[in-house]
Amino acid sequence: TDAFPKESSHKMAIDERAIEDCHEYHATLLEFEKRGFPITEDRMAATTAILQITWKGAFAPVQREKHSTLTWDRAVVTFNCAALLTQKAADCSVTDREECKNGVSLCQQAASLLSILKELCCTQNPPYSTVDLSAPMLTFWESYLIAAAQNFIYRMAALNSTQQHNTLAQLSQSVYKLYATALTNSQDARLLSEVPKYAKEWATHCKSVSMLASAKASFHQSVVYRLNAQWGFEIVQLRHCHEQVNDCQNFIKSIDDDNSYTRRECLAIAPIVQDRLNEAVNDNKTYLDNIPSKVPEIAPKQLAKVNPQLPASMLIPNVPLFVGL
Repeated sequence: TDAFPKESSHKMAIDERAIEDCHEYHATLLEFEKRGFPITEDRMAATTAILQITWKGAFAPVQREKHSTLTWDRAVVTFNCAALLTQKAADCSVTDREECKNGVSLCQQAASLLSILKELCCTQNPPYSTVDLSAPMLTFWESYLIAAAQNFIYRMAALNSTQQHNTLAQLSQSVYKLYATALTNSQDARLLSEVPKYAKEWATHCKSVSMLASAKASFHQSVVYRLNAQWGFEIVQLRHCHEQVNDCQNFIKSIDDDNSYTRRECLAIAPIVQDRLNEAVNDNKTYLDNIPSKVPEIAPKQLAKVNPQLPASMLIPNVPLFVGL
């Protein structure tokens, strides 16, 4: 665990095979638990227990928590495994199909670990006090990582020149809804109280990505209408998309995040939407298609999911333990 506190800790930890070591350590802890080592805790005797394990919080380092149970150690190691997976996912390029595919896998793995961890922490009585392992924190990160996985799926599909725009619209609409859920989860009262700086950063990021994803869904759907010769529906959808892009740009400006990837995408999309809207309006002077007051809501298509199972590497240690006993 010395790898974690170092400068650029997560990247350095990955280079030092921390994920593999954490998996092995988790599997080892499970073997010890099977042999009757402490997995429950007597809080009255905790201060005098021989086994005392202390970890500090990741988002609130002043929070240090001590327990005399291996379950506590296993819970924190699982949290660290998920954290390292998110670092690897963050390093995946969104312009490379294979890296997007890898990003999907990493995000889903991390979300699955957090889902399992949430169940583990909920069974503790009393529950762990650190905000890192609280239900609101784990719920937020699980929802965020599923949203990130869905975003990788959308980007991977968008890189495929044969992909249909109706599918892209549905995938992006799901990105929008999933990030909106993560946004809501980031505003839990406990997170706002104990880690307000991070909660604000998470919320602004989720909102900007969600807004952009909704605009992308609208643009793809407008292409579907155009290909089906539904000129009036295309115009309404493009007008809605134009408003969404402008709202997204204004929001990003309001949080002083001019260098974000989301803002650069907004800047790239805005003129495309505006030009196509102008063309569609001019074209309809010939087609004279009826322009409806609104268009149907785009149905989301969620492909990202949680697999509530631990990998074998976290269940079975590579080094045999208790041989001959």
